[in-house]
Amino acid sequence: KPFSGSSILQHLQLFLPLVMFCGSCCKLFGASSANSVDVESDAPESTAPSLVVVAASPDAVACGHASKYPFEQFAPSMNVRELPIVLFNDDASQQLVWYNGGIKAGIVHCPDDEPDVWSRDAVVMSPAYLGFAIEPYEQRYLHYKGVGIMFSRPHRGKFMQPSIDTMLVCYGLDQLFQSKGCSFGRAIDIGMGSGFIGKFAAAKAPGKGRLAITLVDVDPAAEEYCRSDGFGATVRGAGGREVEWSCQTGDASALLQADSDFDLLISNPPYIPTREEVEEGTSAAPSNFWEGCGLLVHMLELMLEGRYRKGAHLVVMVTSLTLKAKRVQALLAQVAVQGLQVRVLVEREIAWKAWYAGSGRGPTYLLAHGTENDERQRLGSCEYFVGAMRPGDSRKGGDRDRRSDYHWHVAYVLDISRPDSAPAGTTEPL
Repeated sequence: KPFSGSSILQHLQLFLPLVMFCGSCCKLFGASSANSVDVESDAPESTAPSLVVVAASPDAVACGHASKYPFEQFAPSMNVRELPIVLFNDDASQQLVWYNGGIKAGIVHCPDDEPDVWSRDAVVMSPAYLGFAIEPYEQRYLHYKGVGIMFSRPHRGKFMQPSIDTMLVCYGLDQLFQSKGCSFGRAIDIGMGSGFIGKFAAAKAPGKGRLAITLVDVDPAAEEYCRSDGFGATVRGAGGREVEWSCQTGDASALLQADSDFDLLISNPPYIPTREEVEEGTSAAPSNFWEGCGLLVHMLELMLEGRYRKGAHLVVMVTSLTLKAKRVQALLAQVAVQGLQVRVLVEREIAWKAWYAGSGRGPTYLLAHGTENDERQRLGSCEYFVGAMRPGDSRKGGDRDRRSDYHWHVAYVLDISRPDSAPAGTTEPL
């Protein structure tokens, strides 16, 4: 049974010494804990504080894990006790959790010892099977490559809390930002939720001059959170460039119809298709907030129509579940025909709680069939795995096949762009 972050120590206190011992046998950051290694709306200043990342807090250096990427510094008035510290390594393949961290006078404090939970194969944000699970309303400090937020979802909020998807999109963005010649001046995080992806882009996107970044979500609670001290909007990005924030509540599709003049569009949209989208290629009103590919389809159509700024990049999260949808398949084929470039920034098998998303059962129409089980399928200019695998039968195998509570799907972070030589076109009906 999953445990909440607030009660986990009580349930696992007998097992923590074993976790500590195992952690001491193999350090993610090398023999010395001070070393790291690389592995495979317009917000008024009074309501959206702008906060600058410090060079490094003393505790960050002492822990070693953040000496390369310092923790965020929040407003001096922020003080939080018994705060889980959740950190991912460079390629988001490993997750480390310290239960008894905190924030004192805006400075993040992390225990100077081995993590209480260490997932060396991160496939979910809350690995309850290792002793850590956290509910959306529970506070935690989440950190990746120098960017962090102190998150808990506001009361009555419905948006998704940060997930493994969030970290993979940031990892994909990091790959894009290291590409030669990339430069961005106006970015948007579509369906921002916690805003972590947008904040990562604001901190890391290369370019000269001011970076204007828009966050938009249909849930008012998302805007409320992103204007809070816990989000901590920064005023300076890569190379010290100025960052200008706009945070909005509303329909992202309508916003893009009215203003699509962005050169970086980022989204981790709902990506689980409905039965109608898979079997008939038609859209249907989703029964849950995580279901339906309508937003993704709209963003792809605007890219095909040449609606975004010249040279724009659309960075989106899809998975092998999404690729069961006929309309998505057709649009990826059109992308190739029109000469747009599709780059797979990340391919990673992750876990899927089909019993949760499938109302107590795994929807069979989302499962892989035939050659989809073990062979990538060509869709447009790239090859992808399509469909989900049942528990005990992951594509990667190994220890994952011992997890009886997860289906498995493959996450893709795609970078879609239009070369100067590719003319804008129109979208074709399915």
